[in-house]
Amino acid sequence: MIFKSPHTSVKIPDLDLPTFMFTYARKNTVFGQNPNLITMIQHSQSLTFADFERQTDEFASGLHNNLEFQRGDILAAILPNTPFYPIITMGTLLLGGVVNTANPAYTARELSHQLKMTQPKVIVTMHDFLATTQEAIKLSGLSIPKSHIITVDNGDNSLQQIYSTRHFPRVYLTAKKQTAQTPAFIVFSSGTSGAPKGVVLSHRNLVANAMQFLEVDRADYKLAQAVGHRYQRRWLQVLPMFHIYGILVTNAGILTGAVVVMMDNFNFPGFCALLQDHKADTVYVAPPIILALAKSPEVKKYDLSSLKYINSGAAPLGKELQAEAERKLGVFVTQGFGMSEASPLISRSACGVNTPGSIGPLCSNTEVVFIDNDGKHLGVNQTGEICIRGPQVMLGYYKNEAATAETIQSDGYLHTGDIGYIDANNNIYITDRKKELIKYKGFQIAPAELESLLTDHPDVIDAAVIPVYDEARVSEIPKAFVVVRSEAQNRIGINAEIAGWLATRVIDYKKLRGGVELIDVIPKSATGKILRRVLKDLEASRKSPKTKL
Repeated sequence: MIFKSPHTSVKIPDLDLPTFMFTYARKNTVFGQNPNLITMIQHSQSLTFADFERQTDEFASGLHNNLEFQRGDILAAILPNTPFYPIITMGTLLLGGVVNTANPAYTARELSHQLKMTQPKVIVTMHDFLATTQEAIKLSGLSIPKSHIITVDNGDNSLQQIYSTRHFPRVYLTAKKQTAQTPAFIVFSSGTSGAPKGVVLSHRNLVANAMQFLEVDRADYKLAQAVGHRYQRRWLQVLPMFHIYGILVTNAGILTGAVVVMMDNFNFPGFCALLQDHKADTVYVAPPIILALAKSPEVKKYDLSSLKYINSGAAPLGKELQAEAERKLGVFVTQGFGMSEASPLISRSACGVNTPGSIGPLCSNTEVVFIDNDGKHLGVNQTGEICIRGPQVMLGYYKNEAATAETIQSDGYLHTGDIGYIDANNNIYITDRKKELIKYKGFQIAPAELESLLTDHPDVIDAAVIPVYDEARVSEIPKAFVVVRSEAQNRIGINAEIAGWLATRVIDYKKLRGGVELIDVIPKSATGKILRRVLKDLEASRKSPKTKL
């Protein structure tokens, strides 16, 4: 059975993303009345809408005239949150280029995987990340001139030195086929399994998802009642802008005419202070931040009365925590569902609707089917894998046709890897996850990647990694089961030694916070596939608290 969105269908403009962004904002927001209103702010630095539009043009001109950047070239953005992020991405797209976003906290090894795959012509980063970036370039075997490595902070080859006011060949996309087939972003996701894959999102994907987001907001009348009195809303942006969730929220903030207050290095007291000082009314977060807002005594030190709306995404939010946060903070808390492969928004619940634990109904122009293990379509209240179809579904995985074919059916349905059901009121509930990904505070961790690294340890013969749930963190954390060489089995501290060894080779969120446990043999199927379910069942059968690193 095919279920369709109950939301009004939206007309998707046949425009490239930057043309859509600037045209829509000028026509439908306060920026059209006054382009000198602030649209982005961070610390003492602010950008008006007019600044944003002008500097986007100047960056595009500089890319083309100073660095010979051409249509189809790739730019890698290795950056934390900064008002320059939208300037860099939109400027690249004005030239018909493609933006590859990367986590600036990646190790050189992790970053080199992306660089080797995408082979960017230009890299934009900060001085703090230059050494890691240069090491990653070396590991990837690429040859990128120093003149093509730009920094957004002051110094040699800074962003401002690249800016130009000369003419450049602005690329306009004005037909559906063009917008649907022209790549705009490559964001990395672990997909359903294995090493991170490059998700290719077209201009139409991003424009469609922005329109879907705006329609969900428009239809939420209780949200409008809560924030509609403000001439210009204020959104606190704590989501990383290299992540598709952060990209969408930043774009949507601009398209709403809001002031987007950006936070680069997250810490909870600083987060509360920004909410208070900027009188923010809206914030998009992952569940651990909602946990802190609901339970931390730190909250009482701040005046958060301006906050009216919180949306949770990137990981499941428990219904009890959702209700507690609403009660204690006096705000609306909704929950959304998305994935990089869907640009990312798929569904979102509405303010004040009593469906705790639900990810809400599908957004506009989207269909869903629930299938069993035999591929049979299921009906209302029947649990199966969630597969969605809509204009936000990616073009595919970059240079990986096999993985694309496994994820997107011939009829256009995207396998999410999540298990759930839909009720008679079109509300969707997620009950499990078919794919093996571990979600730590909204970040995806592929067990296969950690297992491959663990077997590089001189004492490790075999390894399996599973998620274990940590109540204190309101998140899954990775735990490793390892088989070690006989001479290492009785060595004191071998578990912590292996965990520490891995910690030096991965970004912080991939650390083995669930610990390392020695095991005689990793359970596997007859074909050699790791039976993680056996280990999950073993872990679930234990009642004692897990040791945390």
